[in-house]
Amino acid sequence: MYAFFVEAYASTASFRLPEAHTFQQTLPLPPLTALLGLAGAALGLPFEQAMVWREEGLKCGVQGRSGGEASDLWKYRKIESKKVISAVLTREILCDLRLKIVYAHARKEKVERLRQAFLNPVYALSAGTSDDLIKVCRVSEVASVSAAGERHFSYTVLPGDQSANYRSAIKCEDLPLLHSVRAPRVFLLPVAFDFQGEERRVKARDHFTFVDAAVELVEPVPAISHEWGVFPLL
Repeated sequence: MYAFFVEAYASTASFRLPEAHTFQQTLPLPPLTALLGLAGAALGLPFEQAMVWREEGLKCGVQGRSGGEASDLWKYRKIESKKVISAVLTREILCDLRLKIVYAHARKEKVERLRQAFLNPVYALSAGTSDDLIKVCRVSEVASVSAAGERHFSYTVLPGDQSANYRSAIKCEDLPLLHSVRAPRVFLLPVAFDFQGEERRVKARDHFTFVDAAVELVEPVPAISHEWGVFPLL
């Protein structure tokens, strides 16, 4: 397997849960579909074709953390019972988000093509909404990598529901005084779609465990270990 790594920064970001409406909670890190969307934007592909790369074996992984969170109150107008009325929604946003992303594939030429796209992306890259632009800070060379079982993770996304497969590995003496600590959170998120023109419907969902503070898994999950970090494969 071959892979390359991307280091990126966004001053604001928001990864909304698909079913959220008036209160739009954000995930702490980009989910699988957002990572595939980033690859598609870099390549200049619509999201439907980016999902084809996934079906052909593209793997992803992400690490990162934000400097804080905030809530943004939006006022907008909507049509209800044939009348235009005023409404509000609250969107959570992440601030000062720093990411490390890995893309991996069995075919080296596809990995190199995607790497070149991140060096010179076709479309602007964003962290959730089109207003949240991402700056690509660094792109690694393509490397030959292999996945092995790993147990220790922090600030990343694990495949599956790991809620019964971890114990805390937090070292309280290493935590800053004003640092918030969250237990791992599990979300059921879309992973495949049926496309009909401009319409798309969710075809399949999987569980993902978003890890904040350090955990140790009882049963390991496949991950790539690299000088840039340990990346669980999604």
